[in-house]
Amino acid sequence: MVARASSVMTRGVVTVSPGAPLEDARALLTGNRFSALPVVDGGHRLVGILTTLDVLRAEVDGHAGAQVGEIMTREPMTMSPDAPLTILAHRLRHYGEKRVMPIVERGLLVGIVTRGDLLRPSDDRSFLDRLLGSDPVDLDVPPPDESRVGTTAGEVMTPVADLVVATPATPVRSAATWLSVNRLSCLPVLDDDNHLLGVISEADLMPDRLSGRRGPPPTRVGDAMTTGPTAVRHDVPIVKVARAMINHRFRSLPVLDDDGHVVGMVSRGDLLRAESPPPKE
Repeated sequence: MVARASSVMTRGVVTVSPGAPLEDARALLTGNRFSALPVVDGGHRLVGILTTLDVLRAEVDGHAGAQVGEIMTREPMTMSPDAPLTILAHRLRHYGEKRVMPIVERGLLVGIVTRGDLLRPSDDRSFLDRLLGSDPVDLDVPPPDESRVGTTAGEVMTPVADLVVATPATPVRSAATWLSVNRLSCLPVLDDDNHLLGVISEADLMPDRLSGRRGPPPTRVGDAMTTGPTAVRHDVPIVKVARAMINHRFRSLPVLDDDGHVVGMVSRGDLLRAESPPPKE
């Protein structure tokens, strides 16, 4: 039997209207660790999607006071509830900005599928969940990340002590579960001295039968991770980090100290939550 989008999609989706203030949408994104929000009109028809990249770009460009409809991505890619999961997974993996796929039926938004949904082991869902789709109430939503005050990557990052990290020996299954449960896009892969060896991302682990890859799937993070990832020093201004994320579509970046050790990760969410320090008297 062919698995369909309807078997894994989340119903009861959190949405935003085109006329909503960007500030309200930003709070929804950062408070829930969402990477995107579907934008619907009064008839629940999908008119766009608002991503953290859209919000970050608006803030850097001085449009933080805009409405959602002014900066959202229009005509986003969508799929139907009957779409085969093999095709859906292929598109989520190969379109770099796509972590969320709106599921639309007759023009109406009926659910979403995220990369995390496809990484979650199927045996974690009951038969009823697989039949009806995921429960609209997520009882395992990670707590909101705290806002940090500062102007540099090191001041607003999530410190390494609060991160989920992997080693080359970490089982791929464990990494996939951590990414899915914590709504993370990637994990740093570190050695015993906190030196950066690589990152393991959702895209690295996404099932994709249409990619043409041969051989058994990797079982260890060290065999699946992306090596040579971009990182930033702790003293880089957050404005520069934001521009790098916008220009290169980075979701998060490892942060290094002066000796090259990983001291944290800075994400789009960290930048959107960051607060400026009070002015000096």
